[in-house]
Amino acid sequence: MKNYLVLAAVGVLLAATSMSYAEWSGAATIRDESFYVPSSGLTLGAWGSEWGGSEGWVIAEPFQLNLEYQAGIDDEDIANLNTYLYPANSAFPDDHTDGTWQKNFSDNDEYVLNIDTSGNLPLYEHGTGELTGQTSSDIQWTLSGWQQTVLAGDVIQQGAITTLRVLPAATYRPFPNDPPVNNVEIFDGQVACEVVAYTFNGTVDQIAKGSTLEAELVPEPGAVMALVGIGLMTALAILYRRRRNGP
Repeated sequence: MKNYLVLAAVGVLLAATSMSYAEWSGAATIRDESFYVPSSGLTLGAWGSEWGGSEGWVIAEPFQLNLEYQAGIDDEDIANLNTYLYPANSAFPDDHTDGTWQKNFSDNDEYVLNIDTSGNLPLYEHGTGELTGQTSSDIQWTLSGWQQTVLAGDVIQQGAITTLRVLPAATYRPFPNDPPVNNVEIFDGQVACEVVAYTFNGTVDQIAKGSTLEAELVPEPGAVMALVGIGLMTALAILYRRRRNGP
């Protein structure tokens, strides 16, 4: 998604022309949009390095990574990144036929996943390089491309299940926007995303070329409210029984 290093001038020209943009329908969440494609897992290829120098397993297939609608960012701008202006899915609106990408990170081969449970993995910022003084023991995995770490976090091992948790929780680290490196990441700071973690059915030392990590997503607001409602009803039922039966 970030191969505008060579085509920057072309990107500026396209942005100034009649390129169509994903339109926000007034939906409450990204999941209510007709063009919603769930954030996907990661399939790992061979060990290698990306353009900016970060090493790791090269992501072998295009992947989807959605941002959430959130305060301070126009919903249209979130929709534009989530669809990357190139909807190919039949669920997209009819007037969005200006591309053929099915996932918004179609330049997957420029992204690498690095894991080191000892922590303190380097973080990268496009145009700056490796960031100094910003790592910690919690940075045990990173997803980086075009010299930008977009996701990072810690590793949790529970039995035979490995969880790569995103830290801060469900947070995407956008490319710098001054100047912007493309025509969709026009915001800055840390941004709420849909991915809470990636999980692997195995121990962390078994992760290798050919492994698939499944995406664990932020619960839908409706599902959260339903769980809260069920919990409240259960608590009230217990309280009612206690009052009825006595202490």
